[in-house]
Amino acid sequence: MDLFLIILALACLGGMILPFLISFCVTVSGSLDPEGWYARGSLGPITLLLLPGWIVEVHIFGCTIRSFSITKEEEEEREELSGEKTRFSIPTIPRLPISVDSVDISGRYGCSDAGDTGRIYGWISALRGALTGTRLRLSITPDFTSPAWAVRVQSRLRIRSLFHLVSSLIPMMRKMKDTITF
Repeated sequence: MDLFLIILALACLGGMILPFLISFCVTVSGSLDPEGWYARGSLGPITLLLLPGWIVEVHIFGCTIRSFSITKEEEEEREELSGEKTRFSIPTIPRLPISVDSVDISGRYGCSDAGDTGRIYGWISALRGALTGTRLRLSITPDFTSPAWAVRVQSRLRIRSLFHLVSSLIPMMRKMKDTITF
């Protein structure tokens, strides 16, 4: 009976520690065209959207939970109150436990001349052939009838574990704290 309680306690402890030790994937995507742009990052059911006008929205299972705006005026007011602009030097970035699983680039384009569109599409096709067997996938569609463009990028990042990520970011945060002057 005593052995059962010890095993149960170890199992409960392992169940609490396990989420910090397993790897997980984060999806980062964005889109850009003449009509606007957006950027999105998601981890499971949680999605963070950055929209034009610096509007940030947090979604869980597709429902908007929180929406707020980051404005340039707020940043300028902070600079005026402090009397000087925020300066910082970018520290050397340590090796992070993040790897790129895949990068998908898709889009469409068209030039005013169909010949130019075909020539560029030939270069893109050669590039796509050179990228065969890599983690980068390129899917571009030419539009021979009208000049237009749109780009969509989606990347899947694998994080080794939450423990490894935090332990590698702590030294970087300490250096940033020392180098930022207000």
